[in-house]
Amino acid sequence: MKAVPALTLAAILGVALWWGTRDEAAVAPAAAPVAAPPTTALPASPPLSSGDGAASAVAAGAASAAALAALPPAQALRALQQCYAANSCRVSSRDGMDEHFEVVAGLLQQLERLAAQGSSAEQVAAVRELLAFPDGHVQAAALALAARLPPSAETVSAAVTALGKSYDAVLLAKAYPVLRQWQQLGLSSGYDDMFVGLVHTGGWQAAQSVAENVSPFLNAGNVGRFEQVARQLPPGARQQALLRSLREYELQRRGG
Repeated sequence: MKAVPALTLAAILGVALWWGTRDEAAVAPAAAPVAAPPTTALPASPPLSSGDGAASAVAAGAASAAALAALPPAQALRALQQCYAANSCRVSSRDGMDEHFEVVAGLLQQLERLAAQGSSAEQVAAVRELLAFPDGHVQAAALALAARLPPSAETVSAAVTALGKSYDAVLLAKAYPVLRQWQQLGLSSGYDDMFVGLVHTGGWQAAQSVAENVSPFLNAGNVGRFEQVARQLPPGARQQALLRSLREYELQRRGG
């Protein structure tokens, strides 16, 4: 039987709840009785701790959707990411990939809650973190939320870094409109390196996707670089797709 890690997701959630009640007690007068746990949503807490002291403050048990729903969405997202990184999530009785998909479903649900309830600052922070999460569905949801938030160079940088490591052509297809939106606002730093890197060394589908869709991102300042890339590529579908994109750009530039 597989050993259960010392810190389960329920333990992490319990830490978040314990932290909020500890803060309530800290501000009460010394002579007053200990206040009952608050019934309203807990305030945002510092990063959750996995230390022995915090772990001993909560009881171990199976995590549940109800336990996540009891937390503010920003805290629930943090808890899911931390237990996933520690390989300690126990959101179902199944192991392996099933657990991964359960965590993904939880992240998507909590991100939807955050979009409806969270502050702009919480949403921006979550977007930048989730863009790096190793799942295309989560990254796509983070990009969709990012497109509705005030744009910033930091968010663009997080997206470019994540997409540059992606092998997911479906994710890239969803990313192009968002990237184009940011480009029109003058926020396109890192685009050229990302696209060139994907065409050269990305997975076959990702490289093919970029070669076929790079035309809207070409301009007088970078077209020469992509022409050089096209010459360096071996003959084949990827080279032909990039050459077509270059011709499309040239026709548009000439007003054709």
